[in-house]
Amino acid sequence: MDNFLETYKSGILQHLLGVCTDAGLLKGTLLATPDIDQAWVRYAPAFYGDAVSNFNSYPEFCLGCAGYLGMAVAKLWDQDWARYSEASYSIFQGERGFDDMDDHITSSILKDGKWSVDAMQMCAANAYHFLMRQCPEPGTADAYRMFLSTVEAMFKIGAAIQLHRLGYKFEAL
Repeated sequence: MDNFLETYKSGILQHLLGVCTDAGLLKGTLLATPDIDQAWVRYAPAFYGDAVSNFNSYPEFCLGCAGYLGMAVAKLWDQDWARYSEASYSIFQGERGFDDMDDHITSSILKDGKWSVDAMQMCAANAYHFLMRQCPEPGTADAYRMFLSTVEAMFKIGAAIQLHRLGYKFEAL
């Protein structure tokens, strides 16, 4: 991976972490677990397929759905990971598949629409603006890689927000 993309990946995560910390959604730390990171590796190919085909028309929705997916995975991880660790990507989709993924996750998994909607709208808007400030040339390999990196950052920030909301924190032992 080239230096520009590494810098971009680090930058988008730091930007979102700062935004979420300023908004009181996080406390300056990107909470994560290897289980949740591994779930992303499993779900990413299917998610990318859905998001890529919808991004030009609904960019913030696609980015928001990545955050919702992170929140949902974190919630299920906390709830009963032995049961959900091998769950298929389809459990995160609603009746219309990707088109109502956000509504399905907020109502069926998170069961907390108002709070999660506000958080994801703010994060998705900030992620999209961060991406657009880089001025990626549409249709290029770099633009595609930046998009994938932004989606992954949204998943990670969504998971971190949910873990924080559930009361997790890093503590020195």
